[in-house]
Amino acid sequence: MYPKSILLLITTFLCSLTVSAQYTEKINTNRPGTSQGAFSVGNNVLQLEGGFGFGKEKHKILNTKTNTFKLDYSIRYGLLIEQLELRLNGTFRADGVKQTIGGNEEKIKRSDFEVNTIGAKYLIYDPYKKPKKDSINYDELKSWKERYRFKWKSLIPAVSAYVGANFVSKDNPFTAPNDDTFSPKIVLMTQNNWTTSMNGNWVLVTNLIVDKVTTDDPIIGWIITSTHTINDKWAAFGEYQGQKSDFYSDNILRLGGAYLYNKDLQLDANIAFNFKDTPSVFTFSFGASYRFDWHTKDEIIEQPGLEGGIKEGEKEENEDEGDEQDGLDELEEGEEIENDSLKLRKTPFVNDFEDDGFREAIESDLDQRRTEERLERERIENEKIAKKEDKKFRKEEARRLKREAKEARKAEKAEIQAEKEKQKMIDDIDAELDKMEKEQGVDQELQDIDKELQELEKMEKDLDPDNQEKEEKKEEDVDAEYEKYQKEQEKAKKAEEKRKKKEEKRRQKEEKKRKKEEKKRKGKEEKDNKTDDLDLDKELEKIDQ
Repeated sequence: MYPKSILLLITTFLCSLTVSAQYTEKINTNRPGTSQGAFSVGNNVLQLEGGFGFGKEKHKILNTKTNTFKLDYSIRYGLLIEQLELRLNGTFRADGVKQTIGGNEEKIKRSDFEVNTIGAKYLIYDPYKKPKKDSINYDELKSWKERYRFKWKSLIPAVSAYVGANFVSKDNPFTAPNDDTFSPKIVLMTQNNWTTSMNGNWVLVTNLIVDKVTTDDPIIGWIITSTHTINDKWAAFGEYQGQKSDFYSDNILRLGGAYLYNKDLQLDANIAFNFKDTPSVFTFSFGASYRFDWHTKDEIIEQPGLEGGIKEGEKEENEDEGDEQDGLDELEEGEEIENDSLKLRKTPFVNDFEDDGFREAIESDLDQRRTEERLERERIENEKIAKKEDKKFRKEEARRLKREAKEARKAEKAEIQAEKEKQKMIDDIDAELDKMEKEQGVDQELQDIDKELQELEKMEKDLDPDNQEKEEKKEEDVDAEYEKYQKEQEKAKKAEEKRKKKEEKRRQKEEKKRKKEEKKRKGKEEKDNKTDDLDLDKELEKIDQ
């Protein structure tokens, strides 16, 4: 698999969750990156961080191919105070090097600790504590714009310093020749925490590193890490590391993420690669972090602008508290207030006191209220989440009702259109029937023909007695007979003409009857066809709906 393909897969992983105080309810780890955050793990907390990775290196000039295995570890412990942390970390590496010289291929195996470092980190400046007494802005409480506008003071980072010592073995294949077994390491760390209501939390960590300054090959390095939380369980990170020395210089990019299994355990994965071919580096790593939490004191976790501490020497006055409470009471009911009343109280911080006995007395008095304040903040946060979910549900319900109303209007319009078409078809059928009624004159003509036929039949009956009388006189008068014969011929001729006329009338009558029945049949078929088409259209509309 090519590095770019693996990169696309690994970017779906997420990294460690961000924090905004020394001790946190959830684990605060530096993995899967290599930078150090400005905050410690918290007083009386032991944290283990480790992982292993596999990689490949190719050196174009030396014509070598190296398969690498790395095992890194870190042990962190918060000692005495919240700002102080002791740290032991190191990396074990094992390589299999293939080098082609002429037509021969040599295989070399080597392994050793790249570095082991022990040191201490101290938080020099924390911008999220010790705010000014008048830091509460009541206009910000009432205005969404004021609450969410960019605050320039959020660019001020927390600052920590780390001082440690490196220990390496002699003839180490991964360090410079004749490297000192002991050398100092100094790191300056900064950290910015940004919390947004829509895009989650962001953390920016920078490390400036001065390493092995007493050796022949000092190292100047820098690391920039950006972390973004996706939700309560997942987050993602990107990291850029640079290093310059006479022995080895490089620029490395890392991408990855982590999953918070529970509040004390985190799993992570990342990839690392560089941008040169002397050598080219690609590594895939994964690991975990676990803490043993023996922390017994709840620390107040503050956010920029919402802190509850005051500077030494400043005292609260009852009148100021009354004014602040009145300012909160003036807020309209139903307005969302990101600051709760507990956060408006001014409480001294533990670290503001140098005397340990006095500090312990203050701690014992404030423990219960601090816990209550933390629980109250959690309750308010849960209420905000519930309101947000309820608002989302109402919005979806309104969309559903709007969609159903739209479909109902559409169905009603379709029904009205169907009724109009049906009425139009009925009007067309009525027009056809009216037209057929107007053609009733044909029936009248048939009735006239029937009357004429009846008259002809009556005339035939009248002619029969005359023929009998003339037959009796036939023998008496020949001339009369001849005349009678001529009259009979004329009468027969007339009778034949009448018969033909009668037959013609009957034929015309039958033909008109046939035409009338044919028209009626066609009109009935057209009506049935239109009715069937309308029913079929209704069925199709029902199927479409």
